[in-house]
Amino acid sequence: MEALTRYLSYFGALLARPPLFVLYLVSGLVPRRPDLWVFGSWGGHRFADNAASFFLYCQSEVSDSVRLVWISRDRDIVQDLQRDGYEAHHLWSPGGLSASLRAGLYLFDNFVKDINFWTSRGARTVNLWSGVPLKAFERDIDNPRSRYYRLFHGTLPERVALSAMMPWHVDRPDLIIATAQETARITERAFDIPETAVAITGYPRNDVLFRTGSDEGQAREAWPKAFREAVDAGRFIFFYLPTYRDSGKPFLDADWAEVDRLMERNNASLFLKLHPDDRGSFHGEGAHVAELPQGIDIYDLLTATDALISDYSSIIFDFMMLGRPIIHYLPDLDEYRTSSRKMVFDPIEIAVGPVCQTAEAFTEALASVLADTPVAPDVAARWAETRKRMNRHNDGGSNRRVLSAIAERFPELGVSPGRDHEGQSRTGVG
Repeated sequence: MEALTRYLSYFGALLARPPLFVLYLVSGLVPRRPDLWVFGSWGGHRFADNAASFFLYCQSEVSDSVRLVWISRDRDIVQDLQRDGYEAHHLWSPGGLSASLRAGLYLFDNFVKDINFWTSRGARTVNLWSGVPLKAFERDIDNPRSRYYRLFHGTLPERVALSAMMPWHVDRPDLIIATAQETARITERAFDIPETAVAITGYPRNDVLFRTGSDEGQAREAWPKAFREAVDAGRFIFFYLPTYRDSGKPFLDADWAEVDRLMERNNASLFLKLHPDDRGSFHGEGAHVAELPQGIDIYDLLTATDALISDYSSIIFDFMMLGRPIIHYLPDLDEYRTSSRKMVFDPIEIAVGPVCQTAEAFTEALASVLADTPVAPDVAARWAETRKRMNRHNDGGSNRRVLSAIAERFPELGVSPGRDHEGQSRTGVG
């Protein structure tokens, strides 16, 4: 029944495509304004990640000369942003359509559909991307069962049909950002874009990791109550951030009752947040183990996190900037390797902390971190090497570098490059 429903939704989407492609063609005839920029994130369903961070940064840097508009499918997001004094519109509202059709620049986290693909023809596009490519993506996916593999490497009828269904995947961005030389080369290959279309800026969302003073205090107000209470009580904070599985199979394998007792004995708390695309559920909540809601921005919580737990997620490379413990919990490694996309980096090879594949080993790793067990010299050396390999920049200047890259890549927009405190442009393209 579920499969039938899915195929019926695909059929309905195909029927709607002809008028939408007409809108796409017409949108290329509308004059674009270089002083109007539209932003969006995660298919229009979130206000988060690099797009949200850069949107807020631009408010203080270019809002006097550029109209900045957030486009969303979620009316609650639109209302919240409007209440905070920002311009935001639903994508199909008159204001959303007008802004999207006239905008000279589109900025988004994954694909143009984060804003509105059907109104984007003729605009400059900047992909702020959503993570270091730990897993294969786009043209690098080699699993024949994946629709994305068939989109780029399938038969001609498959490629045509899937391109009509997901045209934003074959639409190449004019500029995309990366964190380091190695990840930039992977991004070029996956998106089939030239070297000049990649700017090594670091991710805007990571600038909050270096936030201090009043800005840090303001962020606390948005923390979930349970998290804030645990931090205020001086508890040791574990944050478990697993990524999603293409297979959809359950993976949250742990003795959560024992983990909860371990947290209680050590004045600690463990918080879990599933990936936005994960359809699984968590049933292990206790007094000191809790799941956090999907709507939160995890980057606002990382500075107060003492140790990270993750698996195949690029969040590990972001958290490395803080120099704090990381536990790699891989209970389904063999299953993941066979049923999901191939790994660009071997998760064990790039691990910079304990690697656990059983519930017992996971609990032991938690206890080891709580006991402040000294890090072995070889692990410390691998940590330093991996952090440098995955992050050229280890500072709070990524937003500034993105603005510089945009100014230099698109001089017709007429914006000034971001400057550091000495007045020097800091970009790093290629």
